[in-house]
Amino acid sequence: MVIRKIVTILCLLTLFFSLSLICVDSGLTQVKQLVDYPDQLTRDGELVILPNHGTVYIGTDFHGKFHHFEQWLEQTALIDKIYSENDVYGLILGDVVDHKLTEPIPDPNGDAKIVDQIRSFQKQLGSKGEHLIYLKGNHELAATDTYAMLKKNGMNAHNRKHLIDLLYKSAQGSYFKQFNFIERMTDEQYDYLVDLPVIAVGKNGMVAVHAGTSPSVMNIADLVKPSQKILNQLLWGRPSIVMANGYTTSQTQAFLKGIGGTLLIVGHTPLSYLPPEGIINGVSILNKQQLTFSTGYGAQPGVSSYLVIDLSEIYNSALSLKYKSEIHPLFPPEQ
Repeated sequence: MVIRKIVTILCLLTLFFSLSLICVDSGLTQVKQLVDYPDQLTRDGELVILPNHGTVYIGTDFHGKFHHFEQWLEQTALIDKIYSENDVYGLILGDVVDHKLTEPIPDPNGDAKIVDQIRSFQKQLGSKGEHLIYLKGNHELAATDTYAMLKKNGMNAHNRKHLIDLLYKSAQGSYFKQFNFIERMTDEQYDYLVDLPVIAVGKNGMVAVHAGTSPSVMNIADLVKPSQKILNQLLWGRPSIVMANGYTTSQTQAFLKGIGGTLLIVGHTPLSYLPPEGIINGVSILNKQQLTFSTGYGAQPGVSSYLVIDLSEIYNSALSLKYKSEIHPLFPPEQ
């Protein structure tokens, strides 16, 4: 009888501790929300969190236009500001690499020079180097994937030109020619580019990514280690008015709501693809919650622009971003 009681008590204790562990485990596996991140610059996997204070200067789609990159740095005085102020951030929304073959290429090594300049500044800035943030675009993704494929197939310094020529002459040659940074990429640049983060979210609700919305994202945790499907949507997607099966306004609203955002800022889609009536102050206001712009390729019929965002302010509408306050022409007209 005594033994039976002891066994019963032990079983009850075991059940109690098991239930306790389950409760603790459920607490640990709760989905992290934007408010759960500290109010400071944080990288969590592919996600960058910006604090609820300071200023961020945003550029995108340089595509090897080294002069545009230098102009961005000069107009913003970004590097000096990062050196002297803790609350300033530079944010590039991808597509630094690959020359667009549909336009003149003034500097054949322009994209390599921009990548190396960014890396150099990040190193020179020391602990503040993380304030200069370079996000991955579809061109960084595709160029590094192609480079890795070529290396796996035996590419080296001696046969690189031959192998790339064969690739360009293949049935998919026109596709691969878009990612011509493979002609110039070094192993060090490859290692750097594959480790770039994908998306930046401000505590104020600003969401900045290369291409657009991912309808597959349910919450901010999905952005830490995005699936291949989510990654493709974030880096390759275009609005439904531009591309069949593209993302819709309602999907953008659901995406922002799911991750705690209020305003989506993207590059990627040339402004000439978007409704001309939405081109305001040189950028495209697609709907109240999305702004599309370019600092390099694809800015027309708008103008090459950069953004200056106050991270302490909540922007509930893209229309609240004003000319020469948040929206700035890269090459200001002469007075």
